[in-house]
Amino acid sequence: MSTYNPGEHGIDLKRLYKQIIHKIWIIIAATVIGAIIGILGYMLYSHIVGGDTVYRISNDYYITLNYDEYPNGVDYYNAYTWDSILRDDPIVEYALTLIPGVEKQQILDSVTGEILGDYRLLTVHVTGTDENLVREISDAYKQALPHFATDIDMISHIDVWTDADMTVYDAYTRDGNAGFLGALVCFIISVFVIALYYAIDDGIYTERDWAGRYPDIPFFGYEGSDEASVNIGHIIGSEEGYRILSVSDLKFDVNTFDEMRTSKGVILSVVEGKDKGDIIDKAVYTLRKQDINVAGVLMQKKSVMEE
Repeated sequence: MSTYNPGEHGIDLKRLYKQIIHKIWIIIAATVIGAIIGILGYMLYSHIVGGDTVYRISNDYYITLNYDEYPNGVDYYNAYTWDSILRDDPIVEYALTLIPGVEKQQILDSVTGEILGDYRLLTVHVTGTDENLVREISDAYKQALPHFATDIDMISHIDVWTDADMTVYDAYTRDGNAGFLGALVCFIISVFVIALYYAIDDGIYTERDWAGRYPDIPFFGYEGSDEASVNIGHIIGSEEGYRILSVSDLKFDVNTFDEMRTSKGVILSVVEGKDKGDIIDKAVYTLRKQDINVAGVLMQKKSVMEE
């Protein structure tokens, strides 16, 4: 019986590669499932954290600066300053006169601004869970911004560039990132599981595996390969007179053993990665105990999805 310990020989990269190939479907499935779990989990998280439906109106304003008197105006009225100016008293206080009953803090919490490219185009976002309040603040700013231009010498005038409709706004738009993270975590876990499987798997994947277990039984190669034909021809002459026996098909039958003993011997057939050490050990030990010559072994390839 074999006393082979694969840990004594270090990591066999060829063996590891074959194990991964045979189990690649596990890695793929785990990665896909991880991505789905990540996306669904994040959607649930965003729904719980986001709470009520969030509404947004985003209008663009065209800013005309007074270049003649203030040629450096563009350096002051940039994306950063506008985001602050939109919530400063001159604009906010005027907007409050247009929408009585609305508190200043409600405006401060709702309004943001940005300039994405052209410094003359300012985008004002009004966001909130109260649909009517969002619309009221947005309409008030359509008047408050042009009025603000009349009080600032550096600005000639501000015009409403686009009059947008209200949309439902999802502040949690990282579904792709969540899916990628879920896929990455499950990919790493599945690879770790395959690596752990490598450490405990005693299947035969390479000639080195067989030679380490049974150095006195020749490894012919893969069934039907040129290597197997050459090795069989050199070692035993030909397959004629030998019985090819799958280790998983070995049965304790007296007549079968008698037939094997009258032949030249048996050539074992092992399925790559599928036939494990205990099965092979039992087959080899039993055949030798029955005085049956084990002439060598042939390897069968296993499909990726075969278990």
